[in-house]
Amino acid sequence: MASLKKKPSPDGLFADCRTRSLQFDKLLGRVEQKLSRFLPHSTLCVGLSGGLDSMVLLHLLAALRQRQPFVLRAIHVHHGLSEYADEWAQFALDSAAQLRVECNVERVSLAPYLKQGVEGAARTARYEVFARQTCDVLLLAQHRDDQAETVLLNLLRGSGLRGLAAMPEYRRLNEHVGILRPLLDISRAELAEYAAEQGLAWVEDESNLDSRYDRNFLRNEIFPALRTVWPSANATLARVAVHAAEADELLQELAVADLVQCVEGGVFDLSVDLSPLRLRNALRFWLTQQGLQLDARAFEELIRIALFAAIDAQPALVWRGRAIRRYRQKLYITAAEQAAFADALMPWQLEMRVASGVLAWREAALGIELSRLQQGRLELRNRLGGESLRLHVGGPRRSLKQLYQEAAVPPWLRLNTPLVYLDGELAAVPGLGVDAVFRAGNGQQAFTPHWRPD
Repeated sequence: MASLKKKPSPDGLFADCRTRSLQFDKLLGRVEQKLSRFLPHSTLCVGLSGGLDSMVLLHLLAALRQRQPFVLRAIHVHHGLSEYADEWAQFALDSAAQLRVECNVERVSLAPYLKQGVEGAARTARYEVFARQTCDVLLLAQHRDDQAETVLLNLLRGSGLRGLAAMPEYRRLNEHVGILRPLLDISRAELAEYAAEQGLAWVEDESNLDSRYDRNFLRNEIFPALRTVWPSANATLARVAVHAAEADELLQELAVADLVQCVEGGVFDLSVDLSPLRLRNALRFWLTQQGLQLDARAFEELIRIALFAAIDAQPALVWRGRAIRRYRQKLYITAAEQAAFADALMPWQLEMRVASGVLAWREAALGIELSRLQQGRLELRNRLGGESLRLHVGGPRRSLKQLYQEAAVPPWLRLNTPLVYLDGELAAVPGLGVDAVFRAGNGQQAFTPHWRPD
């Protein structure tokens, strides 16, 4: 842990004229400007590791509180990775208390996340703590040098524009709290100058010297060499992040406009008249909206099977428990495993829930008469093969296979959609219609079935 250089008393914390320097006013003004949308009368929470960056941010926020009314709290995440972790937590508590800031320490276990590696596990655990905070905004102290490292790290991992955009200055973490990084355009050198000027103390994490970690390798080995040739490398890479973020936002706006043509009823139409690049962009955006973040290899495989598989094929890409399936030039997102519907005998209700979904009944002229549904023996059965319906009075009976094909119902929906039997006879099939024999007469209240699989 770094030695304490200066600990001014709370009463005189910002009264010393030496602390009111140009550097002090410059950084304080920049932080105040970044926070303008949240001030005054808000609750701010700062992630306080105890390192140089977060100590400077805490100090600036405590000073800003003298100008504008807001509640300031701090949160320290105790990862337990270092033998000094308890000392760091105590340092955070003491430092916050000296600035009259409430600070909470939350201990986390990395065990559930270790498949992500130590760095990834620590980050996941830390952000789960952040997501639980009750505040208007959570403030993190990443600076311009951190941003440059993230850009280069993501570039070396083959990331696209989203990765090169690196850390956004502000983003929603969940529906309750957002994350703001007010120091993102400030260099670490400026923060170090401020800390020295103000006599701040901070802790040094010894693991930052371990270049076996990717980010530390870049910080300790690569960036010092880069700066011998390109002194402004950090600022340049941070500027790349800004350009990439703008370009990515434009692509998202284009995707939103294109989805109007591409998507209907939750189904993506591959036959729309878009250039290949715009189709890829719209498809990637649609998948992200559905919670499917495919890596580059998986996305290229999806493009291959979606656009170039045989026209009569029904290819599917399975990704983390879900499947993207193609049928007749359209893409559907389903569960990875499609189980057949299990037979059920049950009384009629407007919504009939079974293990695999809900059969909902909607009022319709060409439905089954209500009293017949209520009084008859109603069964939901699995499809066995060979079933047929007569959809038109006086018309022929036709196989479900033919009707499903004409209605363009995907094969996996045929498998798990229940058939509605009334008094032992096939009366209706969701998605196809009601058999003419069971259709209600004029003026009778009638309903048709609609299937919603889980």
